Amino acid sequence: MKKFLVACAACGLFASPVLANPAVDTAIKTFEAVGNDPAKLKTYCEMSRVMSSPDAEDDSKADELDKQMDGFMKELGPEFQAAFETGADLDPESDDGKKYDDAMDKLDDKCGS
Repeated sequence: MKKFLVACAACGLFASPVLANPAVDTAIKTFEAVGNDPAKLKTYCEMSRVMSSPDAEDDSKADELDKQMDGFMKELGPEFQAAFETGADLDPESDDGKKYDDAMDKLDDKCGS
């Protein structure tokens, strides 16, 4: 019986790192869905351009940019907003962080910047 319990515990230890964060998996699926929806992709690409513009660093335009971002997020929907916010809690060097960043990069690539 002890061998069985030890084996189960060992399996649990080895399986833990393999399990992905469900929020990350959901985020990745959401990014893929946005990338496959022409209207949402257009909105995302516009948002991405605004976020990477020089104005994004200008504190005097922060209120205007916040309003634009809120508008983009409303158009993209609550699922996208939740997926986008998932990245804030991730270590970019972790497996989940790398998967999340890769999904974002794929979405950015569809914008053809």
